[in-house]
Amino acid sequence: MDLRTELTYVQEGMAALEDYLNADPIYWPLRPFSATLPAFSIGGLLESLRRLEALADRLSPEGREILRRAREGLEQARQRYAGRYAHKVERELHSRLDAWAWFLEDYERGPEEGAASFPAQVHIRLKIALLLEEAEGLGLAVAPLRRRLQELDQTLRLHWIPGPFLWEEALQAAFPQDRFWWLYGRPRGQR
Repeated sequence: MDLRTELTYVQEGMAALEDYLNADPIYWPLRPFSATLPAFSIGGLLESLRRLEALADRLSPEGREILRRAREGLEQARQRYAGRYAHKVERELHSRLDAWAWFLEDYERGPEEGAASFPAQVHIRLKIALLLEEAEGLGLAVAPLRRRLQELDQTLRLHWIPGPFLWEEALQAAFPQDRFWWLYGRPRGQR
């Protein structure tokens, strides 16, 4: 997403946050049939906030204010809707782990296609990392989920080719290689 779209996603997501937390779906459409905005989720919000913070020097004063209000609103939601918020984080974490496992299974069946789609699919892995961090901060029991992720990471590492950072250089500080190694390279495109 570009900065403007990312700010719109955060702003509209925060406006819908209370309804989202009170509803059952993990993925919440911000606009019906939107081609530009993905469905809202806690993981999507955490990723957008991290990216926007890394690029804050490129934001207008209005954009920085949107970012500041979003951070404050998120902290308030964590406290005000603690149980519902934690439940959404946990459910999304399970969902994203399933999606990542399916991607890796598809990759192993068709490495060329999987390697080609990796830059788009790696957002799932990033959301998993951010959701795990969030879950730990909330005091949720994540040991079984961490073990599952380690197994999935072992699968990816079997096919891994280290390389340059997948996104623009300005984001590297927000996603250092020691913690986000899967953003620095890609899986082999053939067996």
